[in-house]
Amino acid sequence: MAKKITPDPPASRDVLSTSDKDRYLRQPTNDESTPVPAQLLDTLAFTTCKPVTPAAPDKPTLFTIQPGITAHDALTYVSHLLETAELNGDEIGLHDNPVERALFWNMLHSVEVARAVVGALLDGSPKAGRQSGGRTDG
Repeated sequence: MAKKITPDPPASRDVLSTSDKDRYLRQPTNDESTPVPAQLLDTLAFTTCKPVTPAAPDKPTLFTIQPGITAHDALTYVSHLLETAELNGDEIGLHDNPVERALFWNMLHSVEVARAVVGALLDGSPKAGRQSGGRTDG
């Protein structure tokens, strides 16, 4: 019988899946027994009418932020916009230019962090004080 020259691999430990890592990273860092009072979102005023100005100043304004939207509804919409930017960024094929690639990944990271901040604000807001419609006609 030949002598084994390859050592046995180390004892395998359970490798966390991506969903397990995501669940671990999303665990709250504070003690659950002391809830953080989240009243700041409710103290914010409703939106005001504000046109979304295009990049070119000679182009007409097509979109306007409507007045009377709650901060919660506005942040929810911003979160969806950031999610769309993140998903679109994942689909962009990067070329061989390392500078452009680094700039792109920095931008995508900024979008991901901004979305996480908005999500944390929304998760921390009390559910009881939210208005269902978000808009006031008047």
